[in-house]
Amino acid sequence: MTIETGGCQCGECKKQSASAFSFSIPLSFSRLAVVGQPAMLRTEGFSGAVKDCYFCGKCGTRLWHRSGAAPDNATLKVGTLDEPDGIAPAFHLWTSKKAGWVMLDPAVPAFETQPEDLLAMREEMSRRKPA
Repeated sequence: MTIETGGCQCGECKKQSASAFSFSIPLSFSRLAVVGQPAMLRTEGFSGAVKDCYFCGKCGTRLWHRSGAAPDNATLKVGTLDEPDGIAPAFHLWTSKKAGWVMLDPAVPAFETQPEDLLAMREEMSRRKPA
């Protein structure tokens, strides 16, 4: 099974991950089984869009994000998975903000900012055949 994942190099994602980028799996929120009551922080993304960031209220681990523009969708943080081996980015966003030392695979689609229609881009990526 191919899992479409994305790396984001924007300033907001760098802050929330305390790293050079964030690595997430876009999916329908209905596919998540939420146990317990996560904490939530509303913030503004680098694109200017409002997003709700959910995290564990006990340990602070970022779990997923939901966009105010598309609340039926979520981006699950890959670091929350028990077995993330074999998962690699299918696309990169905000490469204009990436750290100079980050090397991206030239075979993976990369966008200098964020596509105007992010949902359409994700649908397009999900239709691509793996190499």
